[in-house]
Amino acid sequence: MELGELVQRLRQDYPKGLSGERDALVTLLVQRGYPHAEAVRLAQALEAQGYAHFLPGAKSRWFFTEKPLDLQALMRALDQEYREFVGEGDEEEEALAFLTAQLEGDRAVAREVLEALRLAGYVETAYSPELERNRLFFRFPEALRLWG
Repeated sequence: MELGELVQRLRQDYPKGLSGERDALVTLLVQRGYPHAEAVRLAQALEAQGYAHFLPGAKSRWFFTEKPLDLQALMRALDQEYREFVGEGDEEEEALAFLTAQLEGDRAVAREVLEALRLAGYVETAYSPELERNRLFFRFPEALRLWG
């Protein structure tokens, strides 16, 4: 099976991502009939090419994107630049606008990323005294520590 086909099947079968630790993707591929060595190679290729993304933490999970993306760079931008960004609309729309800009206008992938981060426990809604309204805050110290 071609990598693109595998990504589509994983996205279809796990639209909310695959819960579990780092080895969960390899385990899933072995359960689907791939020899262990091939499953490891496929999991590494999916991650290296930016289609599979592991989010560690209390709600660890893998999520899969239709288009490749550099999750590490995106998370750094959220950590370093998002707090200075002020968008229009509610807190959800503001976060989507930021992510869409970071992803060169791809709102669908921005929505996927936001949902995956939320499911992994990296997003919380809180009141911002500076803006005098609610805002989404992104917290992922474990992932940032892993990527150094």
